[in-house]
Amino acid sequence: MARKRLRPTIESLIESLGRLGLSPEAVDLDRLLAQLDLPDYGAEVEDERVAQALRAMKAARAFAETGVPAIRQAIPTLRAVVTKDHRITWLVRTEIPLLDNGRLDLRLDVTPDPEAAAILARMASRNDSAHGLEALRAAVAQTALQATRALHKPVDRLRAQLLVDLREVGADAAAYIAHMDRSLRSRVFTYGPKLARGLNDTLTPVRRHAKAVAREGSRLRRLRDQVGFGAYIERFTAARRLNRKILFHMGPTNSGKTYAALQHLTAAETGAYLAPLRLLALENYETLRERGLRAGMITGEEVLGETNPTHTARTIETADLTRPIDVAVIDEIQMLSDPDRGWAWTNALFGVAARTVIVCGSDDALSYVRRAAEAANESLEVITFTRKSPLLLIEQPVPLEKVEAGDAVVAFSRRAVHENREILVARGHRVATIYGALSPEVRRAEAARFRSGEANVLVTTDAIGMGLNLGPLKRIVFSAVRKWDGTAERALTHSELRQIAGRAGRYGHQDVGYVAATEPTAIEPIRTALSGAPTAPAADTRFFVRPDLGAIRSVAEEMRTHSLYEVLTHFARATFYAGSPFQPSALEEVLDVARTVDRARLPIEEKFAFSVCPIDRRDEIAMGLLERWCQARAAGLTVPALRGNLAGALDYQERTVKLASAYLWLSRRFPETFDDVEAIRHMRGRANDSIEQHLRETATRKAERRTRRSAGGR
Repeated sequence: MARKRLRPTIESLIESLGRLGLSPEAVDLDRLLAQLDLPDYGAEVEDERVAQALRAMKAARAFAETGVPAIRQAIPTLRAVVTKDHRITWLVRTEIPLLDNGRLDLRLDVTPDPEAAAILARMASRNDSAHGLEALRAAVAQTALQATRALHKPVDRLRAQLLVDLREVGADAAAYIAHMDRSLRSRVFTYGPKLARGLNDTLTPVRRHAKAVAREGSRLRRLRDQVGFGAYIERFTAARRLNRKILFHMGPTNSGKTYAALQHLTAAETGAYLAPLRLLALENYETLRERGLRAGMITGEEVLGETNPTHTARTIETADLTRPIDVAVIDEIQMLSDPDRGWAWTNALFGVAARTVIVCGSDDALSYVRRAAEAANESLEVITFTRKSPLLLIEQPVPLEKVEAGDAVVAFSRRAVHENREILVARGHRVATIYGALSPEVRRAEAARFRSGEANVLVTTDAIGMGLNLGPLKRIVFSAVRKWDGTAERALTHSELRQIAGRAGRYGHQDVGYVAATEPTAIEPIRTALSGAPTAPAADTRFFVRPDLGAIRSVAEEMRTHSLYEVLTHFARATFYAGSPFQPSALEEVLDVARTVDRARLPIEEKFAFSVCPIDRRDEIAMGLLERWCQARAAGLTVPALRGNLAGALDYQERTVKLASAYLWLSRRFPETFDDVEAIRHMRGRANDSIEQHLRETATRKAERRTRRSAGGR
């Protein structure tokens, strides 16, 4: 008996489409067959089921064309793979930084968890990309976080291997990172158990090749450095005669690196401590005196202590590069990368005339220090320090209402500091205040109030990152994790977050340091900074430099000009050529001031001194006063002390202190012109006292007004 021939299902579909009033040419029959999940032959076809499948296909197409792009725009970390039949495979793209500041990101594609997958399915069925969008955003973030946490151990091992590599390649770290970055950007890893087991093995050949690339470029880089650094290095004749030894005390805040350096310094017969701040110079001058040494202090404004000291604490800009000593300590060496003041660390690193030079700072300065040691043909020993007390992140937000005694609340503007202060005083706290516009004397007094317990809470900016003893500080509370850096608002770098957070839990005062944030959104950036990627070496390892008086004189003579602006412009063109190891330090600002001082008939050396005077170049009043001082010097007149108004507002007193400090700085260069030194010191002291009074009384008055308003409202 002959077998019955089975009818192709496609024919049944065509008939069904006809009954539904549709042309077969208008429908993708293969896709419709797949949508219905029917066999190729002998299937029964129901018109209603066909109509439902067509509607589903239309909705899927519409969702793929409009809904998927909308979701990806709303949640950029979601990736979608759309097939020809509009089936969608979703993936969560997450990036785990192996170094901070967006360097060396490990890119992963992760399958959404069941909650995210269910929300996406509902969106597709409704063809509504807004349905449950916020819940989807949270679920996607959770998926990424779970994957990051699951890979925590292999990623930490990989980061440790990268740090070993970076220390091995030293001054060629930038070339190593560039190759690793290109390799990582070209690949995306699929998250799963195999990745956790094999991540390090997978990237070992990549790391090996990156080290080889760095070594290949090292010889050419060293040859360029010999030419580029040559004349600059050789001008420090006293340092070159000593066959210096460089020790790098490398570690985070509260690791004891500076303490160990000071032990070396005090044990030496002669030495110098070079500080980033006048406040730090003063603290360590007092430490040297307490240890029975013949000590002195020199800053841009003043000279204290013994006439011929064996040990000197200085601000780094005043470093003596001619007198041989046994030990020099250069603190906060990572400031080499600071565009405004980096030139002073460059001069000290290459030029301080000490048999042993101890530099202290974080690991992101290693490539700079290695490059300098190689260029000067000097030995370098790296001594690694680790934090002495643990630093823990509090996972829940700590609003200002929950701030406790021993906390420091950190903001990044003067206004925000005073707003936080008002709120905390209103809640009964005794508040000390520190921010950048305050003089070192006031900052020190406020820190002392906090240490003694007179104030139980501190409100501050990142000014606490360096140079203050804040013993009782147990917890840092970030009220913001973004700051205005002079050109734009940006997120704090990992290095900045760690530097500030590290002030909590000082060894010998607290067993543990804690870090928190007032807002939930700030917790993850802090967590990433504290327990995540190590600091990346700078991508640009050129050294910041500024011309000295010798260079100014020689260029002026060569050009036959008295214009400081013309000399500085020529210096920039001649020094900062392509391939140069140098870059200009805040040259644009100095050029702006040069235009002003060129109006006075002064020798070019004096014009240069006025151009680098520590004055607020953004303050029109200060710049106008600087021009009048230049004209007075040119006319052979003396400049009397400033007149201060003790009844002036807080910002007036702050400006008074800054201008008085500029006067004192100029008095050390031109004592016959700026001769009213005692009067200016007295005026600055009174202004500082007035600021201290303001800091206590203003917040209290605001709190009282706030209380009265609240009472009136009831």
